[in-house]
Amino acid sequence: MSGKKQWTVEQAEHTLDQIAESVEAAPSKEIEEDVLSSGGDADVLAAQTKAALLAGVKRFQQRRLSRARQRYRESSQRIESRARRVASSAEARKTQFFALLKANPNIQSALTIQYRELSSLTDDDIASALEEADALGALEEIGERPDESKS
Repeated sequence: MSGKKQWTVEQAEHTLDQIAESVEAAPSKEIEEDVLSSGGDADVLAAQTKAALLAGVKRFQQRRLSRARQRYRESSQRIESRARRVASSAEARKTQFFALLKANPNIQSALTIQYRELSSLTDDDIASALEEADALGALEEIGERPDESKS
């Protein structure tokens, strides 16, 4: 890391304000003469400046989107890297499913509305519901998988 101190937002704003005031106060002929005397092309410099300013505005406008995308990536990685808690056998999944319902009665009422009777749920329905509950972290509340043997 270099020994240069970072500017504060206030320092940067103050400096940019000073530059803007200087440019605003200078006649356009003077600015053009400065560019030409430094060996530059005024049209090229104007195009580069416009592009840089537009890119800065776009970055500023999209900063919330960038943060949201970063949070989404982090959240997705956490979900993917987490150990799966869904039981491996159909009978163990059924036991785990009803333990989840006992621990979360609001889930049971939502499922009862969808399936009328919970006894009509297939193993695929139970496995799917458990995977969704696992992704939401609801299986952590009921402990380890029922088919895991304790050492």
